[in-house]
Amino acid sequence: MSDRTLLKLALRNATRRPMRTALTAGMVVAGTALLVICLSWLQGMFGPMLRDATNAAGHVAVRQQAYVEREQLMPLYENLPETAPLVQIIRQQPGVVDVQPRIATGGTLTIGEEIGEVFGLVDGASKAYFTERQNLDADLVAGGRWFEDDAEEMVLGAKVAEEAGAKVGDEAVLLGATQDGSLSPIKGRVVGIVSAGSGAIDRSIYIPLARARWMTDIPDGAIELLVYGADYEDATALAATLSAVPALSELAVQAWSTRPPWSQMGPMVDGIWAFLVFVTIFLAALGIWNTMMMSVLERTDEIGVLRAMGLRRRGAVGLFVVEALVIGVVGSLVGVAVGAVPAWYLATHGIELSEQVTANMGGQFPIRTTIKAALDGGIFASAFACGLLMALIGSLLPAIRAALISPVTAMRSGR
Repeated sequence: MSDRTLLKLALRNATRRPMRTALTAGMVVAGTALLVICLSWLQGMFGPMLRDATNAAGHVAVRQQAYVEREQLMPLYENLPETAPLVQIIRQQPGVVDVQPRIATGGTLTIGEEIGEVFGLVDGASKAYFTERQNLDADLVAGGRWFEDDAEEMVLGAKVAEEAGAKVGDEAVLLGATQDGSLSPIKGRVVGIVSAGSGAIDRSIYIPLARARWMTDIPDGAIELLVYGADYEDATALAATLSAVPALSELAVQAWSTRPPWSQMGPMVDGIWAFLVFVTIFLAALGIWNTMMMSVLERTDEIGVLRAMGLRRRGAVGLFVVEALVIGVVGSLVGVAVGAVPAWYLATHGIELSEQVTANMGGQFPIRTTIKAALDGGIFASAFACGLLMALIGSLLPAIRAALISPVTAMRSGR
């Protein structure tokens, strides 16, 4: 039997029982639509989070190995004492786009002369790091601006400003510590307040690198050098290039994907994607298997006649698989269209999370209060391909069952 004849039979069989065909296609529609919604939601959640995190933490971080081993304690004494020579060397390496020295520590803020109790993460770096790398100037509250690198100015996260009762124009006192643990206060005028809807951002205090160096008594150095390439996905190769530089041989050179919490979160996200796809395909394929098996049982005598007329076992398998794939193509197209509607709504309006949730998680993950789905052609293509896979997997066992039917037994059964 020719392939053309086989295709005609498969198309005819797909339309013989409209209810059963609709039920089979419905399984594909439901599974494909669910995948579009879930995949777009996951991409919308983790994609921006990953971009924000790599913008803030650098594609590659260069630090003292001893600092890495006690990173949670923020040991200021394990610093890079002179960063200018290292910055010059790193900038000369292939693939390097930018290098930003940074000092991160803790401090308490007050408005006025008294020592305050409002704690925040003190982030000291250049204006370019905050405005060009993190684009935080876009989150400034109206009436504010970003600090200048050579000025005694600071920008406050919205939560810190709220708890301290600070507003733009106020004189603030920031109490930090030097690298040997001595108390070290600095003054500065509040020139901006950042409200990004992220716990990590809104609870930070941003100061120029020069002021952070003075406060921590690291006059020419920094805690880390944040290195940026053309794309954060190339960070592993960039880290390998920098690790081979002799001047960096005794330092810890880490791509973002190898640093906590992303070293643990990356496999977790991949596992969520794989589990979601597996469960959806399995459940849809189970439904398709049920309806296709019913079709095989009802057409046993027909299959026997076709086998007696010369239809080979391979042809019997192809007959049901092609039928399922035809239904799968239609069901996948409809499923993508159906799933695109709620996915588009989530991409447009998003879902609001409470500030408590973002504050609790924002210490490690830069989660914003509004999470939106992300739609692109890759999601539609993946969902469509999975729809075809559902149909293929669901039809294989019934097709094999049909191929094993003996022509004589089938015609005697009268079914």
